[in-house]
Formats: sequence, structure tokens, C-alpha cells
Amino acid sequence: MNGAQYIAEFLARVGSDRVFLLTGGACAFMIDAIAQHPKLHYTCFQHEQGAAMAADALWRVNHKVGVTLATSGPGATNLITGIATSHFDSIPSLHITGQVNQRESSAFHGANVRQAGFQETKIVEMVRPVTKYAVMVRSAAELREELAKAYSIATSGRMGPVLIDVPMDVQQAEVGDDVLLPSRSPSATEEAAKVLSDLKRTLADAKRPVVLWGAGVGLAGVERDVAEWLRHSGLPFVSSWAGLSYFDHDHPGFVGQIGVYGNRGANFVLQNADAVIVLGSRLDNRQRSGNTKQFATGATVHVVDVDNEELAKYRNDGYRVSHLDFAELPELLRQLDTQSPSPEWRDYVAAMKQRYYHKEVSTSAARLNSLSPYDVIRRVNAIIAEDAIVIGDTGAAVCWLYQAFKVKRHTLFNPGGNSPMGYALPAAIGAKLDRPDRQVVSYNGDGGFHLNIQELQTVRHNNLDIAIIVMNNGSYGIIKQFQDSYMQGRYSASRDGLSFPDFGALAAAYGLRYARIEHLEQIEPALFTGGPIVIDVMLSEHTLIEPKLEMGRPINDQFPYLSESEYAAGNRFVDYPRPASLRTA
Repeated sequence: MNGAQYIAEFLARVGSDRVFLLTGGACAFMIDAIAQHPKLHYTCFQHEQGAAMAADALWRVNHKVGVTLATSGPGATNLITGIATSHFDSIPSLHITGQVNQRESSAFHGANVRQAGFQETKIVEMVRPVTKYAVMVRSAAELREELAKAYSIATSGRMGPVLIDVPMDVQQAEVGDDVLLPSRSPSATEEAAKVLSDLKRTLADAKRPVVLWGAGVGLAGVERDVAEWLRHSGLPFVSSWAGLSYFDHDHPGFVGQIGVYGNRGANFVLQNADAVIVLGSRLDNRQRSGNTKQFATGATVHVVDVDNEELAKYRNDGYRVSHLDFAELPELLRQLDTQSPSPEWRDYVAAMKQRYYHKEVSTSAARLNSLSPYDVIRRVNAIIAEDAIVIGDTGAAVCWLYQAFKVKRHTLFNPGGNSPMGYALPAAIGAKLDRPDRQVVSYNGDGGFHLNIQELQTVRHNNLDIAIIVMNNGSYGIIKQFQDSYMQGRYSASRDGLSFPDFGALAAAYGLRYARIEHLEQIEPALFTGGPIVIDVMLSEHTLIEPKLEMGRPINDQFPYLSESEYAAGNRFVDYPRPASLRTA
């Protein structure tokens, strides 16, 4: 085999049989080899960013490493936003870029040469901060070694994306027939016995314990074990956004998601706990708020994670930390005896869940006599299959989705860490191509939808049965709400200075079905079968995210603000003082 054929055979051997790409001269040999391989399939995207986001989706829906292939220069740099998305959400993916022949490179001619070969770009240096590993291979022997090494790195420890840059001369060089396969690098963790001892110590004296379920639980594939442990122990639990996909939301211990856009009851429970066990969450500022000193002030916070670098930052907050490969978590939990929470705490948690869980309403939509985004999401939730794949984009639209959607056997995800606009459409394409047996819903705001709107052609060309929902408020709603709070309602660049097209005409141009939704009853099952469709949901531009935290406040004091009596009832165990003056809706 030559280098290009070797890459194709390697991908087939490791099970990454689907490659997302856009062609170009520097990657043409590799594309040809993939096209000729009987076990591989390639899909042409209209933009490399879309290909990278589709690759990101594969691990989330099928625990398969997604692969992209791009040419040198702009082809490679166009991948970066999608690569960064995988990096921040700990998603393994493999990105292969073509590079100019080494004799045509700037390195061959001298270190100070800006560019020698056509479209030569130092992509490895560019992506190093947002990959676990990036390397340019310089020989056939390096290609064998580095492919296996990179794949192993991507799927070990705290997972993430890797990039291999392959010059054209290496693509054509003779490699041989022996394929070097990756081995999983074991995570170097503390002894599980010590972690078990530390967790027992945290829970020993706890009267008001709560568990925070993070994405690490699901990414490691141990979600069933954790759900069963929580059911058996009787401990209440809350979730990060990224963790929400990995359990049935009717689990008796589940209280709701936490954070800036979290459920009020879940935020109250976490803030009033005296012990918080965090499993696989990095506790970013959308969970704890920008003022971390107001997070769970009455609790011992104990974080269990696979990433030592993440754990290091919590020591500054006075948290207990435990480094653990989550493959060891099920056995550890089986040995973790827990006492039942106090009756007072159980009653309080039940009251918070009864009062707030799945009760979000849009007071702004009611005032404006407009569709409520929460009603729209609940209706979609009730119509689609219980194992549907639902992919959120970003902005106000994804906040409404995560506040109102209830997971049964669904797969629900969005690009939480990097949060790029334009993710949901190409990610839905990747999901549908790899899981054609499942219903797929791409859920977008009208602003974010534009960023990769060209991928509607990829949907049409492959005739992918994807329902593309657009929450159309004619603006960037999440930014407008920020400007309401801090810029006296000056809507520069969020409404003023931009406009949006006729999505019906746009759908027609791509040969897709279209439905304009102005009343809730127009959302019916027929929309979600029968081929790709754009579902255009018309909202008032003043529709708000409710509730939403404003700066400087603890996560249990969200806008629209509760009365003093209701706020006090929520803070039964720990006092969180609030400013005397509160903004009105």
C-alpha cells in the first residue's frame, strides 16, 4: 500500500468507516483511496467546518470516532472551529489534512520563508491549542506510527480531537501491507481505594447530599451504572447541560439541570446542600456563575474527574478532588455505602421538584400574545420518537430547548463548551448518516442557522430525513436580552444592522419541504416524516429566556426574580443575601 491506501485501510480496521470531506489537490490521493476501499464511505460537505461538526456528532450518537479529510491551506483552517468544539467537549475525532510535497515546503527552503508551496499552511502549529495531539508526518514509517498513536491519544483519558498532516509525497510513498493498530493508553489515576475512602468521608456526615451528573459519566459509557446507583442509594441528583443526554429524566432522583439557565428547583437544591459530589463535570461559569464564591457555600464540594488539569483549578476553591478513570467508577460505586438523606432534606428536595421541575413558562410570550418557545419544545418532545436524536445549536434557542426538553431514550446534545453558531445542521447530517434508523431533529435559532446554511445542499443531495427547526425571532435573542440588562435596550448588531431571509424561499431553492408555524396546533406528526423539512417557528423578537441569571448573583437568584417569601422558602438551609433593588420584567 502507498500512504493514501494505508490511511484508508487503517480507518477501516479501527471502525471509523465514515469520512466527511471537501476535496482539494493536496488531499486528492487520500480521497481516491477512501473511495476505492470497499468498507469506507465518504460524504461531501459544502464547507470543511460542517464536515468537522458532523464528525464531532458521531461519538455523541454512536461512540464512533468521526473523521474529516481536508486539503491544505484554507481547507485545513476551515476545520478549526469544529476541531475546537470537539476539544472543549472532550469528543474524540480524527482530522487528516493534505499538505504540499516536502520539497515544496517553506521548511525545505529555509525557516524564514513565509510560504513556498501553493496553499502551504502550518496547520499543526495552528491547531495545537485545541487538539490533544497534532503532527505532520514526514515518512511512511512515521505515518504508521503516528496514526496509531494519535488515535490512541484521542480515545484515552480525557478524550479529544487529533490532527495528522500528511504531505503529498508521503501519501504516495510505499508503506507496506502491515497495519499498526492503536492500543488504548490507560489513564494514570489514583488508587480507586483512595477515591472510595475520600467519597465515604465526604458523605459520612452529610445531612443534605446531592450528586451533580456531568458529561464525563456518559462519555465514559458508565451512565447505566451511575443511574442504578442513584436509584439504589436514594440520593437526589442534578445535572449539567452536557450530562442531560445520558439518563431518563423520569428517574426518581432527578431534580433538574443547574446553572445560569438552569431549573430554579435544581439550583435551590444544589445551593442548599451540605455535600455536593460532582461526577465528570468541569463546573464552568455557566454552571457556577462568574462568581464562584457564591456556589454551594454551605457544602463540601467533592469533584471526581479523569483530568488532573481540571482538578487542579478546584483546589484553589477549597474543593476536595479525586482523579479517576471512569471505567473504574461502576465498581467503586458498588462499594460506596450511603446513608439515606434526612427526612427534612428529602421533603425539601421533593418540594423544590414539585414546585419548579418542568414548569418553565414564558411570561414574555404571554404578554406579547406570541408563541411560547417552551410550549413549542414540549409539543415537539411529545410528538417525536422516544429515541430521537435532538441536536441544539446555540443562543436563546438552545436555552429554551434545554430548559423544556425531557429525555426518555433520546440523545440530546449541543456544542456546549465552544458553542459555535451553525453547529446543529451539520451535526444532524453526521448523526443521520451514521444512524439512519433513528429520527433526527436539528434545532436552531434563526441567527445560528445561517452559519452553515450551505449544508442544506448536503441534506438534499443525500435525501436525509432530518427535521430542521428554526426558532425565528428575527434577531439574536440571547444578545438582546443581555443588552436589555446592561445596555438599556440598545440592540446594536443583535437586531439593528442585520436582517434574515425568507426561509420558505430558501427551503424551496434547496428543494426542501417547508412549514411556517404560527400556532401550536400546526406542529403535528406529519412534519417529522416524509423527508427533510424546514420548520419555521415564528416568535416575537422580545421573547425572553426565563429563568436566566444576571451578573453578580448566585445561581439560585435568577430573573424574573422571585418574591422575597418564595426566595426565602427556596433557601431553607443556607442564606444567600440578595440586593435590595431588583429589576422588574
